[in-house]
Amino acid sequence: MGGADRRNEVAGGKTDRELPQEIKPFDQMTPGDRQAFERFVQQMTAPNSQDNGIVCKDIYKSKKDATQVTALEFDTCYFSQTLNNGRSRQIEAPVMQPGADGTPRPVKEKITTEGVTMDSRRLYAFVHALPSVRPVSFDSAEGKKAGTAFFVSSDGLMATNAHVEEGSQGRLKVKLLRPDGSEEERDAFVVKRSPGQDLSLLQVVAKPGETFQALKLSKVTDWRQQEPLVQIGNANGEGKISMAKARFSGLINQSDIPFDQQPKDVYQGRTLFKVEAPIPRGYSGGVILSIPGSQKDVMTGRVTMNGESAVRGVTVYSDTDKTAYVIPAARVQFLIDEYRKEKAPKKN
Repeated sequence: MGGADRRNEVAGGKTDRELPQEIKPFDQMTPGDRQAFERFVQQMTAPNSQDNGIVCKDIYKSKKDATQVTALEFDTCYFSQTLNNGRSRQIEAPVMQPGADGTPRPVKEKITTEGVTMDSRRLYAFVHALPSVRPVSFDSAEGKKAGTAFFVSSDGLMATNAHVEEGSQGRLKVKLLRPDGSEEERDAFVVKRSPGQDLSLLQVVAKPGETFQALKLSKVTDWRQQEPLVQIGNANGEGKISMAKARFSGLINQSDIPFDQQPKDVYQGRTLFKVEAPIPRGYSGGVILSIPGSQKDVMTGRVTMNGESAVRGVTVYSDTDKTAYVIPAARVQFLIDEYRKEKAPKKN
């Protein structure tokens, strides 16, 4: 099920590649990049190095913020395996793997970051998306229900699936990630629903002057076959964000999906993206991101990352431990535009 016509149907047929943005070494990082890493450290707490016994979290507890961390401390902390030259090359990250019982679960996986590999680029996208992709939950008569939502604007607007917030009476809890790595639970209210597309918008209750780190919605519509991507969500609704290695597989009509518990009221004629990834319950409402590219300097031969991540779509559900279905980002943007228009003051 492919071709240009179907792609145009999905998102308007316009191609707009993510803008280039070189990823710099630590001593040249922007404050935002350093804070992104600090949040990752506080969230994941890399294990002790056998060589020096330093725990990442202990380093950051003794600092005012990430800018006070030295290059050596950064290297020691950023990677969980130290080599002979004193500079370490790996970090552990929670990556989804199929479980023995068939349920995918996050497993700590060592990712080599020396050089520009596919995994290191996925890791970069994951680390920087952590403050934006957050667990959401609410209590119901059947017990606690949980999923994922992500920030789409700095004023606290989030997107998720309509089936994630169904039964919440319009009020959910969002687990925010503070700049120091600690977490805070905050109320969020449903402000816009599109059951036919299985999308909803939430508004987080913000403090005076508070802003949130939003993710960019991609305008790319020509996904390449087997294109590498990274999927992020709240695995099994347990309140911890993890990542899954994904690849684009094709396009599929909602009515053709072999899934016997599809959300009610959903538009059966909608087109979804199909990806290869081990996705569990709880990833619904999470994101699938493009990953930075790579480029080689013809003079030095040095390979660097180039480009920035953007939301390609929203995870809907999976029917096996190997296949997930994704709503294209263009539909999220359409819902946001519709909501903003409804909120705009009426002209006399």
